[in-house]
Amino acid sequence: MGRYPKHIGIELNVEPDGPDLKASDASLARRLRNAGYATALYGKWHVGHAAEESPNAHGFDDFLGFLDWNVDYYSHKTTDGADALYHNDKVVAQPGYSTDLFTQASVDFIETNARNPFFLYLAYNAMLPPYTPPGLDGRPEEWDQWVKRPRADYVAAVEHLDAGVGRVLDALEAQGLAEDTLVLLTYDHGGGTMGTKGPFFHGFGTLWEGGIRVPMILRWPGIVAAGAETDRPAILMDATATLLAAASLDPAPDADGVSLLEAGPEPERPLYWRFEFPGEGEHWRARAQRAVRRGRWKYLWDGGYECLYDLAADPGERDDLGNRHPDLLAELRTLSESDW
Repeated sequence: MGRYPKHIGIELNVEPDGPDLKASDASLARRLRNAGYATALYGKWHVGHAAEESPNAHGFDDFLGFLDWNVDYYSHKTTDGADALYHNDKVVAQPGYSTDLFTQASVDFIETNARNPFFLYLAYNAMLPPYTPPGLDGRPEEWDQWVKRPRADYVAAVEHLDAGVGRVLDALEAQGLAEDTLVLLTYDHGGGTMGTKGPFFHGFGTLWEGGIRVPMILRWPGIVAAGAETDRPAILMDATATLLAAASLDPAPDADGVSLLEAGPEPERPLYWRFEFPGEGEHWRARAQRAVRRGRWKYLWDGGYECLYDLAADPGERDDLGNRHPDLLAELRTLSESDW
């Protein structure tokens, strides 16, 4: 695998709406803290509000961020007007633009722990409504003001996020840690109405490729070759397996995911996605979807319609091949319906 990394950094946005995540000894932060890493989360934590489900309960020594789906970038209030910026278990009044607050906390954490192993989880909210650019203070009062903003505001917010990532990487360089730090950059779902999905169809809130195919970048000088690319399918659970492998820790026996640092071809494995929201709802929440990918083939069931796509030849999902491969369609359909 190569040398043992003293430091591990990760930028992820976190889970979509769902049951609160119960604290466990198998959680990534707790495993790394038990192995001697200092741990911190700065940004979004959307998997539990109770103290027993908080970032601290999951193994993070330090937390600055919010527990809801998002907060206003300057006032740090929710859409309901509640104060929502936390430092560990207490709501705090800390002025500033959220991207800058989370970036500065990350830089301070790196400088403080430069001579010790650390795990930093940085989860910006800068690609979520209300898409506030730096310098535009004033909390939107109405829902439409949160979601209906000029695309230029969105672009400015994303560019400032990019600059924040650059500051974190510069901090690693300044402390002489760049070659001893594994950095993993990714996102949890495809772009919304403001984002560009390139050749991929649909977007956020769907299981089409525009909704589930996201970039992932690994940076570990001397271990991961600069500029190298792979078409090997991966899923977000692989991030956990990769970081544990980098720290020479074994995953839990029943854990999902494989290490992306492993050499050689990966055995073909099915990857699963599912939306099943009970009852009536609005927008994307009201339409159930299931998808399975195995190798180049993807099965998609969307609101009662099913399709089969060869993603190697047709990443835009335009040519439904279900009628030409009925046996494969049936096999992947059965996988999609399994209790997993």
